[in-house]
Amino acid sequence: MASREPDLEFCGGASQAGEAADLLRREQPEILLLDLRLDGENSIPLCAELHSEFPEVSIVMFTAFGNEDLLAAAIRAGAVGYILKDSSTAGLPDRLRTIRCDGSHFDPRIASQALLTAMGSAAPQTLSDRELAIVRFIAEGYDNHEIAAEVHVSVHTVKFHVGALLRRYEVKRRSELVRVLMERQLL
Repeated sequence: MASREPDLEFCGGASQAGEAADLLRREQPEILLLDLRLDGENSIPLCAELHSEFPEVSIVMFTAFGNEDLLAAAIRAGAVGYILKDSSTAGLPDRLRTIRCDGSHFDPRIASQALLTAMGSAAPQTLSDRELAIVRFIAEGYDNHEIAAEVHVSVHTVKFHVGALLRRYEVKRRSELVRVLMERQLL
């Protein structure tokens, strides 16, 4: 593919994690196309390691898995792209050029679904000051009576807020609420 593209150069391939790091050290490419299942293993931890060691390299996950959770994990690991293998290989050079010029490219099918899922959630991106205080006390193990005393509201008000937060974030337990808010970096 790259040999037919005058502005793209294929620097080499690797079938194992150690080979990938050696290749990056030796060739110093602008973009690394990293298979999500390199050598049969999940490559997201490898993506994070390579991103940490080679922050100047744009890492693009190349995968057969159109999964929103994997997309999110890849982004957290430092990937700037996510291309599904069922995409036409004829379009791959243009996707790589997009990454080089714009800094990122995510397969529109999975990115659109992830965005719709995130935006379709009834959960706002922020908590009110009172909600934040209540959740912080929940995280510290306080019960509703203790929270009410700390926040200077009635126990019924605490129960109302806790119930509303559980419904908003679609969880059943207070511990799940804390976990979800921590994952979304709202707490």
